Amino acid sequence: MVPKQLAPGWIYLFLLVSCQLLVESAYADTYEQAVDDLDLDELIPLADTSVLGSHGRKLPETERAAASVLVDLGVIDAEEIDQPETALPGIRDFIDVAGAQHPGLVGRIGDPSTYVNLERSLDHDELLQDQAFIGSLHQALADGVLTGYDLRTRAVYDNFPGGRYFIYSQSSLKHIQQLVTMMHREDIAGWLYVVPKVSAFLFRDDWGEPGENVVSLPDGRLVVQGREMAVLFRFDSASDRARFHDLVTRYAKKDEAEEAGLIVNSWWQPFYYTDEQLDGFEPISLVILSKGDFEATLTVLPGRTEDVVGKLKDGDWTLRVDEVWVNPPFFRFLNGGFK
Repeated sequence: MVPKQLAPGWIYLFLLVSCQLLVESAYADTYEQAVDDLDLDELIPLADTSVLGSHGRKLPETERAAASVLVDLGVIDAEEIDQPETALPGIRDFIDVAGAQHPGLVGRIGDPSTYVNLERSLDHDELLQDQAFIGSLHQALADGVLTGYDLRTRAVYDNFPGGRYFIYSQSSLKHIQQLVTMMHREDIAGWLYVVPKVSAFLFRDDWGEPGENVVSLPDGRLVVQGREMAVLFRFDSASDRARFHDLVTRYAKKDEAEEAGLIVNSWWQPFYYTDEQLDGFEPISLVILSKGDFEATLTVLPGRTEDVVGKLKDGDWTLRVDEVWVNPPFFRFLNGGFK
């Protein structure tokens, strides 16, 4: 029996050692489990633990071997093994991204192959196949219920980690190539996804001669069907959302017609939104109309949401409303601003 006067010290020591063993056990198990999840088990007996250098010396040999496989794969650097609080979430993120096999995944920000993979063609024609759905949306445009919508594959960006992404609209792949290059320079880390979308809105007479991407409504009004992209940036940490916004404000937002110092094809009102509150961003409603393989997203000011939903709720589609937070320039656009 422990003497009463020594009990507090012994208990403290016991708890300290127990907690350390639990941390080391969870820490060690993660590497081997990660290799198993990635279906790379056969590499463990072949591992060269010298790639770890002096790192991870307290790990059991099997876990050192598993960790070296992850280093060989490029999931982590050797020095990260001594920082499990940051290494382990990154490993789980990698497994999550790899296992999801998302159709829009381009690659890791900062990896040169991501730049190369952006040299891709996007199939916008597939989005325009459901003419019944598009016809219903056009009727809503003609009735003045909508001023525009974005059309994309159904649920393509559902179930991403909360508070750690932006969905960014653009029409230029070169713009995205330059933006991710700048992101890497600023140490903004994460993953890049790109899917096609069609942005539809009423054509204005003062825009000049209509192009090939303009279609007519039954009442003679014209609708632009712009071929764009919905780009999702999945950040390693929530704090990078704010840093991304600062980067866009400096290098990808036009304030003057011939402004210098911007990346190519910068917009007056770049449009990007996130699913959780962010300082300086404004809440709006994202009304999502889904039918078949596709969905139309509508950006609606909170004060108009009830009216818009009331007019659309009985349509030939499934309707839901998400609250999202949009960047200040686009919020000004929704309120009628030009810049």
